[in-house]
Amino acid sequence: MIKVNFNIDDDVQSFDVPENWDEVTVEQFMELVELQMTTKEEVNVNPFNTIIKMVHIMTGIPMDIIEMVPVDQFHLIQDTLLYTKEEVDIEKRDYVEIDGDTYWVKNDFNKLTMGETITIETLVKDAPNENVMNVFDKLLTIFLRKKTKKGNLESFKSSFLDERTEIFKRLPISQVYAIMIFFSDGENGLEVPTKPYLENQK
Repeated sequence: MIKVNFNIDDDVQSFDVPENWDEVTVEQFMELVELQMTTKEEVNVNPFNTIIKMVHIMTGIPMDIIEMVPVDQFHLIQDTLLYTKEEVDIEKRDYVEIDGDTYWVKNDFNKLTMGETITIETLVKDAPNENVMNVFDKLLTIFLRKKTKKGNLESFKSSFLDERTEIFKRLPISQVYAIMIFFSDGENGLEVPTKPYLENQK
C-alpha cells in the first residue's frame, strides 16, 4: 500500500492506495466488476465519473473529497491503479488464512449435499443477471471450509452465510480468484466479467 495525504481546508486526511491485486479485497473486486457492468450498460458514459468511482472503490476516499484533490495528486493515484487493467494472476491455493483461522478449498463439486446445491442455485438465480461475481463473497462460504479433528472438510451449513460472508469479503482477491475461475468457467460455464479496468484519461 502507498499512503496519500490531502490537505483539505486545513485538515490533513490520509488514505491507502493498493499497489497490486494482492492488496485488493474480494469486496473491492466485486464493486469493480459491478462498476464495469454498469458502465457497459449505460449510454453516454462520462469516463471521468467512472475513474472517480474507481478511485473511490479502491481507496475509500469519499467522493466529495476526491473532487477537491489536486489534479496532479489524482493522476498519481490513477497511475498507481493502472494494474487494474490487467487480469488477476491465477494462483491456485489449497487454503487461505484469515483472522487466525485456516479455510481449505473445496474443489470437488461432483458430490454436493442438498444444502450446497440449494444454496448455490439460489444465490446464482437471485444474483443480478445471474452473474456469480455479484454473490462471490457468499459463494466463498461454500468453497472455503475449516477441517475437522480428523482432517476432513466440515459439512456445509447455511448459517455459514451469516457467519463468514463478511470475513471472506476481506480476503485478497488474488488468493481466491482461481476458485472463481474454476467455478464460473470450469465447473458451470457461467459468464463472469473478470477484467475490471481503469480508463487512463488525463
